[in-house]
Amino acid sequence: MTAARPTILAETLTWSFRLLFALVAALAGMWLVRGIQRVPPENRAVVMRFGQVVRTAGPGLLLTWPSPIDSVVLLPSQGRQVQFAPEALESRSPLDERIAGAPGQGFIASDNARDNTWFFLTGDGAVVHLRTMLFYQIDDPVAYIIAGDHIEPMLRRALIAAAVQLCARRSLDGILVARPEAAGAPRLVAQRERFAAELVQAVNQRLSRASGQGSGIGIQVARIDVVPSIPGGAKESFDTVLTVEQQAERSLADARTTAEARRQIAEQGRQTLIDEARARAEESVRTAQARTALVLSLGRDPSLDRRTIVERTYRDRIKSLFDIAGKIETVPVTSQAHTFIFGASP
Repeated sequence: MTAARPTILAETLTWSFRLLFALVAALAGMWLVRGIQRVPPENRAVVMRFGQVVRTAGPGLLLTWPSPIDSVVLLPSQGRQVQFAPEALESRSPLDERIAGAPGQGFIASDNARDNTWFFLTGDGAVVHLRTMLFYQIDDPVAYIIAGDHIEPMLRRALIAAAVQLCARRSLDGILVARPEAAGAPRLVAQRERFAAELVQAVNQRLSRASGQGSGIGIQVARIDVVPSIPGGAKESFDTVLTVEQQAERSLADARTTAEARRQIAEQGRQTLIDEARARAEESVRTAQARTALVLSLGRDPSLDRRTIVERTYRDRIKSLFDIAGKIETVPVTSQAHTFIFGASP
């Protein structure tokens, strides 16, 4: 009985150690299995060992040391675009409440300058509000992982700086249709169409300069959707100005029509007066020519002297008097009596 007890105890300890070893082996196997991961086709993996990036991997089966030795961060593939709304970083303010409480009335500028981040001054002194949605691609996963929480704030700052620069180069009509009469101008249409593309280019240039200075975030902006609008407080003023301009244009058109009608009437009156004056002048000339024709014709004959011309003119003139006289009485030249010429009886 005494010899059997150590044998049973030894066997118990042996089986206990075997069971413990099997349990540890099972746990180790389960821990190692956790290092086997599958990277989906739309993602790529960044492997970090004790917080330091060691490698990147594409879609497929990924073998790593389990946590806490290795950690895997899945990122979108290079062909996928990541959506980012810069305004999502803004804190709630009275401005947000006023906007939410006044739908359809446009964005209202706040007395607090910090709430007016997305209001920009244009080159012609106007103010425009921009709502943006940014889409970017990750071209450097390592830089993207290192940048971490600084990515979105840096994107926001780059976007705001680029928008300030571009808006200052344009008039309000070069960003949105503010005046209907200028909506179809080719230069303004081209500026509005290029605004989003130039904004993307300006943001990428700023990110590229940051990468050159060792502060890159490993992304490339692919597209920016921009919705410009006039501030709510200015919209009514713009509508009033447009109404006044239309009324002024209409009044100016009416004045031009009236002036043209009066000019045509005056031109017709001027032409009538000129024609009448020419007709009277021609008639006067013809009458004068008729009255002087005899004298002129007599004067052209060198054989006639002054006395002969006067006598001939007297006879021609006196004949017209005799033609209308009803009775003629002659008086001697030496008589001092008066001579009366009576007209023809009716």
